[in-house]
Amino acid sequence: MAPDVRRPIDLWLLFFTVMLMAVGMVWVYSASAFKNPSTSTAFLVRQLMGGGIGFAIMMVLSQADLSGIRENPRTLQIAYGVLVLLLIAVFFFPPVNNAHRWMRLFGQSLQPSELFKPLSVLIAAWWMMRYQDAWTQRQDSIPKLVTLCLIMGLPLGLIVMEPDFGTTFLITFVIMLVVFLGGAPRWIFAVALPVLGAVGAAFIWFEPYRRARVLSFLHPEADPLGSGHQALQSLIAVGNGGITGVGWGASMQKLNYLPEAHNDFIFAVISEEAGLIGSVIVVLLFVGVLWRGYHIARRVRDGYLRLCAAGFTMLLVAQAFMNFSVVLSLAPNKGIPLPFISYGPSSLISSLASLGLLLAISKEASE
Repeated sequence: MAPDVRRPIDLWLLFFTVMLMAVGMVWVYSASAFKNPSTSTAFLVRQLMGGGIGFAIMMVLSQADLSGIRENPRTLQIAYGVLVLLLIAVFFFPPVNNAHRWMRLFGQSLQPSELFKPLSVLIAAWWMMRYQDAWTQRQDSIPKLVTLCLIMGLPLGLIVMEPDFGTTFLITFVIMLVVFLGGAPRWIFAVALPVLGAVGAAFIWFEPYRRARVLSFLHPEADPLGSGHQALQSLIAVGNGGITGVGWGASMQKLNYLPEAHNDFIFAVISEEAGLIGSVIVVLLFVGVLWRGYHIARRVRDGYLRLCAAGFTMLLVAQAFMNFSVVLSLAPNKGIPLPFISYGPSSLISSLASLGLLLAISKEASE
């Protein structure tokens, strides 16, 4: 195939995405309809609106030619500046659940940290390719990486202050993956990982609510009505589902026993209503996204697009498995939504934007 010929978008990847969105719409309604019987479709309608906007953005982005960004990064610079301003602006809006993560615009909620996720991949990949000679020749690599840390540190610092430690952790993990695959000296990670681990431990230990989450994760039964409530109720929901589930709409744990049933813990409701079979299908759909993302990243020739493909894939898949880990009490609660499925128009739009960029890259991949 000639290098200037672009293939159609990856239809398998599009199929997995549509299936995940369909699962999300079905269970957002199931998990939220009881909240206000007079407006039982309120959450579903908002999610459908977000899905419609996000799907349109995904299809537009799937036609983009990302290779042009490498030569002219002005679009990235403008987007970075706008998002930093939005991340600052959220602190001037009333807090929701004691957090400044959302801003109300035209009657709709916007979460800027979600929009920064795909942008962080584009910036990190561009930086690694812009200075690839520094990594291969081991010259001036440290100043270049420090500069990248400062560029990313400003928005990540604002996200931590919201506070949103889970999103900060996810973005940092994906950035480090892009930096690693981009050819940064390996010894840097031997230094950076312990330092970041110590900083993360300090953030957890010196913030009472984060410390309580970790302690409740270790011993949820010690405070079943307090800090351990979510973990225990989530496990009860998963256990109730058995192999085939109790049936769609029949979950008991969503009836105010399990907080955030339509959001961060929607996988627990799926596990209860669809059982092990339904849960495994959801996991396999994300494995399908991982499969196609790996296929695209491995077969695309352009180095910048290869890094972007790996970053977007891990951004979606790592977030999903972080959510699974929380629901199954394998990790402390981080407030991480399940991509394409959890309620949250901003999260859905962000996930679809990342998927659209990955679809655009798939057009450059060889057979």
